[in-house]
Order: sequence, then structure tokens, then C-alpha cells
Amino acid sequence: MAEVIVLGEDPSDSIAEVGEFFERRDGGFVISDRLLPRVRTYGKDGSLEAGFGRFGDGPWEFRTIRDVAEVADGRIAVTGAQNGAVTYLTPDLTPHSMLLIADFTSSMLLPFGRNFVFTGRARDVNLVTEMDGIFHRLVGSAVTWSSWNTPAASKPYWNALGGLHGAVAGDSVYVMAGLLYPATILSAAGDSVGSIGTPSPDFRRVPELEPGALAFTGGEGAAVQAGTMMKRLIESFDLVTGMDIVDDYYLVFTVGRHDPTKPWFPFKQLDVSVEAYDRHTGEKLFENVLLPEGSKVLGGGRYLYVLLNPEIPPWRIAKYQLLSW
Repeated sequence: MAEVIVLGEDPSDSIAEVGEFFERRDGGFVISDRLLPRVRTYGKDGSLEAGFGRFGDGPWEFRTIRDVAEVADGRIAVTGAQNGAVTYLTPDLTPHSMLLIADFTSSMLLPFGRNFVFTGRARDVNLVTEMDGIFHRLVGSAVTWSSWNTPAASKPYWNALGGLHGAVAGDSVYVMAGLLYPATILSAAGDSVGSIGTPSPDFRRVPELEPGALAFTGGEGAAVQAGTMMKRLIESFDLVTGMDIVDDYYLVFTVGRHDPTKPWFPFKQLDVSVEAYDRHTGEKLFENVLLPEGSKVLGGGRYLYVLLNPEIPPWRIAKYQLLSW
């Protein structure tokens, strides 16, 4: 651990829950609020610099923040507008511009060169099955390629049990479904050029379920029986809850499980441990390194940033430096 910082707060604009995180080039951060339509920027010491956002369907308004990132020219990109546009803010969070990507709504943002790779779905529901992939490369205002699909999307119940993860370093894009190893490596052209990741021997894979496997059969009643079945299911497997690049060298997987005290959708994921790879060679450097109990990995950058107390303020973030021996 290099240090622990405490996020500054404006008493009139308190954080409801720490959401999406991105380390800025100057060492500061941009962090969204998971519950409120707010984006805030911080200095590298955690001091609050600016805040922006309000609920609504109009320009510069959000229903919920899906992702935040800093692009190459220093602007802050935000997804979560009702119309699916990418909202650009200046470094001090002044409204700059909005980009409506033709045919797509966007969610995850991965800065890549001067633009980004994003996850998104077709605006026209009739075109969803015709999409070439889940991840899309944006150059200017045009999508130049779409790539990578996962079998997790076609398995009964799996869509609800785990999400997608992505990370960018150099000219490579790393993508994976949290339920499945390994991660896939995409080139700058969107081609699959290999994979990276080997689960530890004690990693428990998600079971494959038949359609209707979680339907109740009477007796105890639907609510009780469904809760019992779901609790038994989510306690039976592990999953990757995050994937980040640290110090441009390490590809870090956060491994966790679902919270058995909340056996209903949306499930709550618990971060348990981390493992790391040399992203250039694919060599696993370490695995099963336990995180502080109850903590949550926020993201990568110069350090691995871990929120030590995700439930209540003060919001303390530990900065971990990764070392390979």
C-alpha cells in the first residue's frame, strides 16, 4: 500500500455511493455517483475540485451514470444520457458537446488513442442480432469496427449473473465476461489475437443451467423457493468482478463472488482477491492475494485503487503499488 486518501466532500452535494472511477493523466480522478446523476473530479490527494449533473432527459442531464473517462484532449466523457449520447465536459466539468453515435447507444468507455472503444447496443432492436460484436471502436464520430461476442450472452440466466469487463493498454483491448475465463485480446483493428488468463485451481466455474431450472414447483411458495434456489446458485461459483491495467504493465483481475445475503437481481458482487499477469507475455505473476474484507476495487492506472469502505463515508481509497519479483 502506497497511501490512503480520503475523498473530499461538499456538504451540500454529498456522495450517495461511489460509482465508476477513472484515473486522470494529472494523477487526479473522475468519479461518478452510483445512485445520483452526478460526476465529480478530484485532485490526486482526494480533494474535491468540481461536480456536475442533474436528473432528467434533456441536454446535459442523466438518468443514471453508466461510465466516465478522460479522453486524450483532457475532456471528460460521460455515458448515461437518456438518448444514448456521449456527453463531453471540459476538465472543470463545464458542458462542452454531445455525440450521438449513429445506430448505437453507449455504456462502457475505454479511451483508445484519441477516441475510444465502447460497449453498446443497436438503437433499432431489430438490428441487435445483426451486430458483429459487443465492443465497438469509435474514430471521430464513426464506428470503424465491432468485435467479440461471448457465449455467456446465450446461456440461460448467465446475463443476470455476471457482466462484461474491458481494459485498454498500448494497442491492445482486453475483453471478457466476468463468468468466463480467459480474457480475449483484440488488436487495434478489432481482430482476436489471443487470450490471457488462467484461473487458480480453486476457482469455481458457473454451472450451466437449462431454461426453467429456477422455476418454482409449489410447496413452499414461489418467493421462498426462488430465494432458496437463487441463494444456492450464487453461492456455488466465483466470478471476475473487474479487470484493470496497472502501471501499463500489469493486467489485474479482481476475483469475487455474489453476496449470499442478497439472492435476487440486481445481485451484489463482493471483491475477494486479485491476481495479475504480465500483459506482454501472459505470465501469471501472482494469484489469490486477499483484499481487505469488505473493500471494493475501483480501477487501475498508476496504482490499483481500492475503496476500503464502500458503504459509508468518509470514503477512503487505498493506492496499491504492484511489484513483481
